[in-house]
Order: sequence, then structure tokens, then C-alpha cells
Amino acid sequence: MQAPINYSSRMMTICINDRNYQLTTAPGTTLLSFLHSQGLYGTHRVCDTGDCGACTVWVDGHAVHSCIYPAQRADGRVVTTIEGLATDGQLTAMQQAFVDCQGFQCGYCTPGMIMSASKLKVANETELRRALDGNLCRCTGYQAIVQSMLQGYGLQPPPELATSDDSPAPQVGQSLPQQDSVGIVTGAPLFTTDWAPPGLLHLAVVRSPYAHARIRHIDTSKALALPGVYAVFTHADVPRRPYTTAGHGEPVPDPHDHYLLDHKVRFVGDRVAAVVAESVAIARQACELVEVDYEVLPHVLDPVIAIGDEACELGIRPHSASSPQIHDEPESFQIYNAQRNIAGKVFLEKGNLEAGFEAADFLLERVYRVPAVQHMHLEPHATITWLDADGMLHVRSSTQVPFHCQRLLSHLFDIPKDKIHVFKTRLGGGFGNKQEILTEDLCTLATLRTGRPVQWVFSRQEEFTATNSRHAAEIHLKVGVKRDGSLTAVDMIAIANTGAYGNHGTQVVFLTGSMPLGLYRCEHQRFRGYSVYTNTMPAGAFRGYGATQGYVAMESLMDEIATMLQIDPLELRQRQVITPDDRVLIGADHHFHLVGSYGLKAAIAKVASTMNYKPGTPPVIDGSRRRGIGFAISMQGSGLAKIHLARVRMALKSDGRYELRSGAVDLGTGCNTTLRQIAADVLHTTIDQIDIITADTLHTPFDSGAYASATTYITGQAVILAAEALRSCLLTAAAAVMNCAVDQLQLTAVGIQTPTQGTLPLSTLVEKADHPLEVEREYAADKSTLTFAVQGTEVEVDTETGRVTVLRCVQAIDVGKAINPRICYGQAVGGTVMGLGYALSEEQQIDAEGRIVNPSPRTYRIPLAKDIPAIEAAFIEDSDPYGPFGAKGVGEVVVNCTPPAVMNAVAHATGVRLYQLPMTPERVWKAIQASKPQS
Repeated sequence: MQAPINYSSRMMTICINDRNYQLTTAPGTTLLSFLHSQGLYGTHRVCDTGDCGACTVWVDGHAVHSCIYPAQRADGRVVTTIEGLATDGQLTAMQQAFVDCQGFQCGYCTPGMIMSASKLKVANETELRRALDGNLCRCTGYQAIVQSMLQGYGLQPPPELATSDDSPAPQVGQSLPQQDSVGIVTGAPLFTTDWAPPGLLHLAVVRSPYAHARIRHIDTSKALALPGVYAVFTHADVPRRPYTTAGHGEPVPDPHDHYLLDHKVRFVGDRVAAVVAESVAIARQACELVEVDYEVLPHVLDPVIAIGDEACELGIRPHSASSPQIHDEPESFQIYNAQRNIAGKVFLEKGNLEAGFEAADFLLERVYRVPAVQHMHLEPHATITWLDADGMLHVRSSTQVPFHCQRLLSHLFDIPKDKIHVFKTRLGGGFGNKQEILTEDLCTLATLRTGRPVQWVFSRQEEFTATNSRHAAEIHLKVGVKRDGSLTAVDMIAIANTGAYGNHGTQVVFLTGSMPLGLYRCEHQRFRGYSVYTNTMPAGAFRGYGATQGYVAMESLMDEIATMLQIDPLELRQRQVITPDDRVLIGADHHFHLVGSYGLKAAIAKVASTMNYKPGTPPVIDGSRRRGIGFAISMQGSGLAKIHLARVRMALKSDGRYELRSGAVDLGTGCNTTLRQIAADVLHTTIDQIDIITADTLHTPFDSGAYASATTYITGQAVILAAEALRSCLLTAAAAVMNCAVDQLQLTAVGIQTPTQGTLPLSTLVEKADHPLEVEREYAADKSTLTFAVQGTEVEVDTETGRVTVLRCVQAIDVGKAINPRICYGQAVGGTVMGLGYALSEEQQIDAEGRIVNPSPRTYRIPLAKDIPAIEAAFIEDSDPYGPFGAKGVGEVVVNCTPPAVMNAVAHATGVRLYQLPMTPERVWKAIQASKPQS
């Protein structure tokens, strides 16, 4: 029997990646923290509970989760991290497989995946998926990860892919590998907290235990007396200036209802005070010493109750109920109706709704409820701030919107924008949650007040309880329909829970109605959308941006219409969908959405043929198990017309290589690769000859950031303009150097070619040119083209338990042109699996006091590899006239179809329709039982 381990502080001998260390470790130090203290950051911190696998390392050859493994337990042992796998630059078979199959998107889970996979013993894909319960991924949907591992085991051959040096052109349309693949699989990329300047202090926040309260008094004396504490800030210590945390461009449309620190708290987890200390542990200990006297106020959690009489006027509640006013402060502004807790309202209408309903043969009216769900990006929100000798404020942050962050910090602290440097390194996912300014503000405050570098990293519990979610919503939908299936009238009311603050709320609600209703031809439509304050964690931007919620209602009801009229559901949709000649939006032209290329009907046909679907196919019954098929369609705009702006700077460097500078943000979407592909095509070179610098307010030109499916569509177009201008610049300069006409010259991968003087190398051209060979161009779209997607799903429902098993998912996306098909495929699969979680398992659960009761990966269930089938995705490539090389946005539309497609498949299988997500086994079982005849 092994003797018990003494965990008092002591000297420890440990071998890490073939290097011996003798170091003293403090009791309670985890192996993960110890590795980070030695500069080994390839092992990533996510959950601190051993649930996600991102921190996996080997101890004496056995895979362990280092976040819960005591460092002192490794005394005398051999530890291997991701940095220690490759030998003399030679990747292992598993690392090479992850490169070949691109088994990553953001890359934050990749080291743990490789370390775990290298120790698994499996014989096939089914065993592999079951063995991956301890490793989570939010980006990829696991498909590419599974393919990578199977190749690593020798169970499948490497994929046949183009390489960047196959030919100078074309580069667009090729599945070229991401250029930082080797760094990702060896643990080399630096995420936000993988580096910090010397003298670093740490910030932690006292958070409210109450859903709604006023702060009478805060006593910080005990916290300030704790050794190692440098400062404690309360609302009395900071400027009172309203703002929104949403990363939007000017004019900022959101309610300005947030404060650095406030004398009132509005949800459990709201900020009360900030502590700055020498270590995270001291800062958190000091937080517990801050004494707060609260006046607890009544709270409201249901948005329909929160709007009181408004619900009665809408006819969705028979009786009004008085509710507390959540925002009663006079300083806040751009709130639609603070007295009724309405942060924002959207009203869209066309035609005559009453006439439309009178013309209908049938009326159907339903209510749908969708939950708040968490983004669950693996990298937490993190920021490091410091001042340099010249007074420049540097902000290193995990942000999707560095330029919007810079603007807000300038506003909050009265610092000129050119004295604020905001940049991101590699980003470990975001999905919209990092389109918020949540950590940068207090970090900046702390650095300005202390003069020291400050770091703030959210814990996983804070990610679940103090960031943002997808908007929970109650959607009332009424349609009038003729016997032939044509829609005569559609009326939708969406009551969205925006939580304690209104960031993104109104814009999210706009898409809840405009996209699903705009998808179908109907002369008489009305949408009333409300972004409503409650005393819950704020909601914000989330992939799909509100359209996802609306499609749950619209696509479910379309299926009910098809069933009622005995029309095939795909046929019904084909009859009713918009065409290129139709008006898209109902009463709001300012976004300029339009149908450019139109591959929707081809996508419908592709899904039907791939699934071998026959209209009228009945459900398959096998004892208590029933199989059914469901479909859904959706559309989403590409970028924000007249709003989203991108500038790109391109240059030819002295070594003959190109440089591309863009403020665009790659959060795992692969845009650092696709933007280079676009530039390479124009310049007749290969992407490996283009260096890229991105997302840095000091070193790159402006870009609105990564949201609204805009990067390829808008920044890609700016890249084309810049690359074309640079090409012209090079040819003009070469003509002067070679004393010949421009039309005699041709730009090639190696230089400027002439008919008679051979080829002038690009490096020589730089040397001989009399001016820098550099250009800058910008692009803002006049029109936002639409991407269409179609989903077909087959499920099996166990009627005895209510468990839903997804057997097959097929999606066809009208992408215009796939700049990099493999990257597009990864987006399609990842979005589909995110939609499966929304449909079947994910829900932030809140108790009566406003506390989130499942704030961890163990209790909040995102899909596991074993939960999902192999996802099939196809691209309809009909070149769009408005996008770069004909491409359209693809990142968001792919999530929208899956939830209603699963709902429709469950209804087809069981004959029972659910109107609430997620469709957990309990809810499905109860619905089946309720449908049975009462004895």
C-alpha cells in the first residue's frame, strides 16, 4: 500500500519533457499551474474541475487532467506536455494527422485532444467517439477531430488536399491548410494569458449574491489590510458614465445602461467591487473580506411578467402584474421604456394583417419557448493591461472587436484613441460572447490607478454566471394559410429576455423576426419584438444573432401546416420561399439585405437526394423506438451594409514577400488563411508568400471585427481592392525601373516578367523603386447579400424513456463560392452540432432567486463526440455578384436550421410536437404520455 503523500511545501524533483527540475512547490498547487509557472503554456486552463480535457498531460506515460492533479504528486515522476511530443521538429503521427485533417478551429482544445488521443486504444470510430467523453470541443463539432485521430491510429489514410505551392493560381477554391497548423499542434501559439509583462498584478471582482439590490454601504478596510492587496475599487471610486458592453460601431445603437461599478446590482453575479492584488488567490481572498450592506429589492425573472401591462395589451397574458423597475437611474439613455422594463422594441409591418387573416382558409397559432444557452468557448475572457514609458496604454485581450474596445476605453477614461493600443493574440473561440467589453474596462481602471500591469481572467463559473447568453425568448406566432399552402398573413410577437442590461438586445430581436418572416412570400406580415429587462444574467450576441430563435418557431409551424394540409414539407417550402425578385424585409430597408446568388432550391434538392428522401415516407416503428425525418431552411445576411467597414493595407517587403495588414479577427474561423488566399489569387502568388498581421489597433487599419458573418464578405472584398491596387503599383514601379510599358509586364509568383528582359525579382524591385510599394484600401458594402441553408435530420426516439438520438444530419449551404472548402465545411459541422445542443440538451437553469444552478461543463451539457453522427455538408456554389470571388457569409446561417429540423423529426417520429427547447428526455416523455388517450 502506497504511503500517504505529504503536501506541505517542499522541494520537488520532476522531469518535464526530458528536462529535470528541482523546485519548491506550495501546497495546493496544481500540476497545470506548476507547468504554467515554468513557461509551458501549451496545456490550457478551461474548467479547473477535470471535465474538459484541455489540460491533459502525461504523468509516467498515463494521461491525466493536470488542472486537478496536485503538483506535489508528480514528485519523482516524468511529465510530458504537448511541447515535448515533437522530436527535433519531427511531428508525431497524431500531431501530423491533426495538421493533415485540420482537427481544430480555434485550437484551444487541440493540445489536450492530441495528448488524450495518443494514449487511447480503439479499434473503430464508434469506440473512439465513446472514449472522448473527457475531451470537449465547442468549435469543430468533433468531425475533424475524429478524422484526425483515425488517421493518427492508421485507421484511415490522409486526405487528398491541395498545398499552397501546387501552383501560383488559383488559390481561391482550394482546401489549403491553415498556415499556423504546426504551431497549434505543438502548443506554440500564444493565447492572451500565455505572456505578461513583469510586475503583474491580478484583478478579481466581488459579485452580487442577490438578483436585485441597492448597495447601502461597502467596507473595504479588511480587504485593504490583507498583505498583497494593492487597491479596492467601488462605485464611489470610479467615474459614473453610462455605456454599453456591446461591441458595436458608431452610432452605438444599444441602451447605455451599464457602469464600471454601480450602487445597484441587477443580477446574481453583477459587479460590486474590484480588488487588485499580487496573486489571483490573494485577490479572491480579499473579495471575501469586502463587507457589503445590501437593501434587497423585489426581482423579476420572467420577461413577460417584467413588461406588466404591455403583456395584457399584446393579448399574451390575461392579467397584468406589477414588476420592479430594473433601470430607474436617470443617467442611462437609449432605453425604449424603462418604466415597463423594455430595453428595446422592434415593429415591422407590411400589407394589411386583418385582410390577410380574413382571406385564410385556416388559422394556426402557437407559442414557442427557447432557453438561454451559454457560448462555452473554451478560452475564458481575459485581459492584460499596462502602460509603457511613453504613456501608451496597451490592452492585450481575448476580443472579437479590438477597435470598438479601443473606442469605448477612450470614452470611459478620456484617453485619446491613439494612446490606446488594443490587440488580440490567438483567440480561443467567441461565438459572439467576445463581442462584448467585459474585462478590458476594469483592467484599464486598475492599471491607470496603480501604474502596474494588471491581468483579469474569468473563472469558468464566471463565464457561466457573469458574461452573456443567447437570449431566452417566448415567441407567439399566428399564421393564415390557404388550402394550397400559400401564406395569407403572418403575425409574430417575440418577447426576448435581455437580462439585466440591454447590450445587443434590440438588434438581436430585429433578426428574430426579419429573417424567418422574410424567408417566405406573404403580402401581409407583422412583427413585434421586445428586448426586456429582467434580473438575470445579460444576454448578448450569439451565433445566429436572434434569427436562430425565430426559425425555431417559423420552421416548426411550417411543418405543422404541411401536416395539416397533407403537403410534403419540402414541397410546401419550395412553393413559398422568396425568389430573387421578392422584397425581403418587412418594413426595414436600412440593412439592404438582398438576394444575390440564389441556390436555395438547389440546396433543398441536394438535401432530399442525399437523404434519399421520398415524400410521404412514414416513420419507422421498432417496438418502443421510432424513427422520423425533419427538415428546415434558413437564411442570414452577410455583414451589415452601410455599417460594417474594413480597411486593408498591403505592401511588398524588402525580401520580396508580401505583407497583409487587416484589423480582422480570426477566432477559429480560419480567416487568416482565407484572406491570404484571396490576396494570393489577385497577386498570382501562394499564401505562404504572404505574411499577415491582424487585429491590432496600433499596427493594422480599422476593421469592425468578427461578427455578422462579415469577415469574408466585407474584409475579403477590401483585400481584393488592396491586392489589385498593389499589383498595379508593382507593375507601374517595374515599368519605371525597366523603362518599358506597363502593358508589357506580367506579375508572377517570383517577379515581374517581361517579353525581352527576363524576370525582375520582387526583392530587386523593392530595392530599385523610388518609393515604398504599399497601398491601403477600404470597403463598406452597399448591400448585404443573403446566404441560404437547408437541413435534413433523422432521429430515433425511445418512447419509453423520451431519449432522442440523432442518426443523421445533412446540410446544404448556398455559399456562393467556398474560398476554402475545408474551412467552410468545418464551420458547417461546428454550427450544426451547436444547433444539436440547443435542440436537445443545453439550457441555463435558474432558480427562483435568480441563481444559475448549472454553471459548469459537468452540469451544463454541450454535445459530446458520442452524441452526434457524422455530419454531411454540401456546398451550392453559385457565384454571388456582391461577394469576393462570389463568396458569401457562412459562419452563422449553419446553426439556424438544426433545432427546428430536429423538432420536426421528433414530431414525424412520434406524432407529438414539442414547443419548448431543449427537448430533454423528460420533456419528450411527458409529451408522449400526455398525448395518449386517458383511460
